[in-house]
Amino acid sequence: MATTTTKVDPEAVREKVRAGYSQIAQESTDRPGGGKGCCGASPCETGELARHIGYSPEELAALPEGANMGLSCGNPNALAALKPGEVVLDLGSGGGFDVFIAGRKVGPAGRAIGIDMTPDMLSKARKNIGAYREQSGLDNVEFRLGEIEHLPVPDASVDVVISNCVINLSPDKPQVWREIARVLKPGGRVAVSDLALLKPLPPAIEEMVEALVGCVAGAVLVSETERMTREAGLVDVVLKPKTAYVDGMVDWQDPLYQKILAHLPAGTKPSDYITSLEVTARKPEQKPAASAPAKVSENVCNEVVSELVALGAAIAANCQPCFKHHHAKAQALGISEDDMASAVNTAMAVKKMAERETLELADRMLSSADAQAQQGACCCASPSGCC
Repeated sequence: MATTTTKVDPEAVREKVRAGYSQIAQESTDRPGGGKGCCGASPCETGELARHIGYSPEELAALPEGANMGLSCGNPNALAALKPGEVVLDLGSGGGFDVFIAGRKVGPAGRAIGIDMTPDMLSKARKNIGAYREQSGLDNVEFRLGEIEHLPVPDASVDVVISNCVINLSPDKPQVWREIARVLKPGGRVAVSDLALLKPLPPAIEEMVEALVGCVAGAVLVSETERMTREAGLVDVVLKPKTAYVDGMVDWQDPLYQKILAHLPAGTKPSDYITSLEVTARKPEQKPAASAPAKVSENVCNEVVSELVALGAAIAANCQPCFKHHHAKAQALGISEDDMASAVNTAMAVKKMAERETLELADRMLSSADAQAQQGACCCASPSGCC
């Protein structure tokens, strides 16, 4: 029986995601350590989640209130090993969680830029900039409205691209990876924490809207992520699945993962299918341009050719003064003795051929009965004389 494939409408997917995360931004609380949480699916304790996936107490304590909304599935800042002075770009920056942490790491000479397509998230993040400046003494973060498939960032302008549980939401993931490669400087690196699949999900789970907003339904196989990353031109690709994140969500009785569990075959668990995936890669360094051959002046080339031709002509004319003159000029131009000898030998070969052909003509004509009738006027009879 033939099967039909439902075509995904990219704009419809973006609208679902935008609406879901807009609601999360509006409903999230401002109390420290609290939030809508857990990839947008439940009101779990966001501080506990962040510590579980590797954020330090010091990093969390330094955040503006409400920046941690529990939307993480890993710690791309730790993966990136950010250095002072670097420009870092966060794809899907939400309330600014990773941007504010990155800003402190890159310091006053660096810059942290967040990109998000949800105006409510962008507004929330920008409101936190004042608190960040006051707490850190730094003015090095900004947030831009945009889609991660079309980053509002110039080519080759970023040292590091990070993203936390966002790329799986895109309806055009290959384009996202191409954009990452475009904005990275040569030698720049990418550090992504995302959700991925160890094996395909049952269809019922893929159709759940909660799963889409919860960073699950849009996830692809680990092998697909690797393929897209390499096809974008990135190298040194390393992928590390971490199923402990998903097991933790189940242990916390997260409603989304409880729904997923209910739709799985008996004897299986969510972490058999879903994993938190760490992805690191690098944009190749630019190859040094091949050394261009030294450009020789066109006039010099013409002079060289002219002197070699003149040497040959002097041989053909049997003119010693001409040969001496042009030999001296050829030496002054740096023409090698081998090249001059080659010109002389060529002229001698041509001259001998002409002499031989003239003798052969004379022989044929003298042996002919009507040679006198066929002979033409001698060139010596011309006004200018012979030769």
